[in-house]
Amino acid sequence: MDQTVALPACVASFAPRDPADARRLVALVPEKATAVEMRLDHWREAGSVEELLSIGPRPVIVTYRTRAQGGDFAGSSEEYRRLVAGAHAAGATVDVEHASGLLDDPTQLADRGRVIVSHHSPFSIPEDWRDRLAAMLACRARAVKFVCGAPDLAASLELAAIQTKYRGDSVAAFPMGPASPPGRVLSALSGAALVYGPVETPTASGQIPMRELLETYAVDRPRPIAALYGIVGSDVAGSLSPALHNALFRSRELPSLYLPLPVADWERSDPTRLAFDPAFRGFSVTQPWKLAAASAGRASDEVRETEAANTLWKSGALWRSGNTDVDAIFDPLADHDTGEGRTAVVLGTGGAARAAIVATRRLGYEVLVCGRRDVAADALAEKFRVDSLAHEDLGQTEADLYVNATPLGARPDDPPAFPRSVLENRPLVFDCVYRRDGSATSTVAAARAASCPTVDGIQMFAAQAVSQARLFGVEDASLEEVERLLREAR
Repeated sequence: MDQTVALPACVASFAPRDPADARRLVALVPEKATAVEMRLDHWREAGSVEELLSIGPRPVIVTYRTRAQGGDFAGSSEEYRRLVAGAHAAGATVDVEHASGLLDDPTQLADRGRVIVSHHSPFSIPEDWRDRLAAMLACRARAVKFVCGAPDLAASLELAAIQTKYRGDSVAAFPMGPASPPGRVLSALSGAALVYGPVETPTASGQIPMRELLETYAVDRPRPIAALYGIVGSDVAGSLSPALHNALFRSRELPSLYLPLPVADWERSDPTRLAFDPAFRGFSVTQPWKLAAASAGRASDEVRETEAANTLWKSGALWRSGNTDVDAIFDPLADHDTGEGRTAVVLGTGGAARAAIVATRRLGYEVLVCGRRDVAADALAEKFRVDSLAHEDLGQTEADLYVNATPLGARPDDPPAFPRSVLENRPLVFDCVYRRDGSATSTVAAARAASCPTVDGIQMFAAQAVSQARLFGVEDASLEEVERLLREAR
């Protein structure tokens, strides 16, 4: 089989342990992927490359990434050259580090149509990036792979902007690192020669799974984008927002794109100050930035009341801030309205807890605030003029409603947010957390096991997402459609 990679290519990347593991992983490659990369950084089996080339219907790129370039290969430079040359002689397309000097000799790897020349700057974009790209293009390789660390969103977007300058030049310029997801998607849609995504376990920091790249972002269809949106949070990898909003955009044939926007420092990466063409027009905001977002735009009544925002959108030249969490908690709870004299315990002290306090008070609940840090719960209770509850006393309460407004339960090994003793009287349990795979959180599972009525996080997510979608240009979005799309996304 000819191992030449047709460009542009969607490359499914994985690091097999042995030939049997390679066969297993090849079977998981999405149908629309056009090539596979086998990272053989630890591979030492003589003659094994030939066997790998016969697995599956797609061309194989063989890569030995050195530790200096962010990989795991710890051998000598001579061993690196020998392995790469051997894989090329076996018929594979090979990824060759430009710094290795292997391509300086025109007699080496003479068939450059089966060569990808790569450069990795793990921490930042080098100042001489233009010269580096020019030198790599001069190698006459099939494609040039230029990867740089992105310490923040600005750097991630800068790599995507660099890609636009080399559209059609067999160049793939994209970021790596925790802030890299938006730059990777934008680079792909800007015409990158190569788009990489892992099949099972990530082979580099900040990667988006190949299936998600294809299904959520349609990177196999480079196209013009007129407006950008995204979800801002410290860790947004598990969010269903990109899948949902991009599906809504596609169904209306809107030239809009919704991206994951991981932010570790709001001051450095205030999303309303991001400069990119096309411009960002709106953001969903999740923890821990809902309080910071409240002052990022002209505030709605709900934002003024909660001092927290989960939505930012551009209206003309002005940014506005809103809080769709309040109604997303209020509406499901209203379906369980059982009269006066009820008490509610809100667990949490962040933005979601503030929305829960406002929503439950509107429904007539007497609210107690509880947090893992009592001092934070006391301060929040004082601000909203409600009572606080020491965390150690949570197990002795007998409320009608318990709201989990903490991240607890998002991970499979998390314990339930509430002790078993509070569930004995079968209170209503509202969990603001959801899991991407659709499984019940530990909090909801414990409540259901105790025969408690529940409202799970996906119900809240769907309700707030409808309001956001309308602000993001999908004016006819409905709860029924959003709930259907969420079921399909899971």
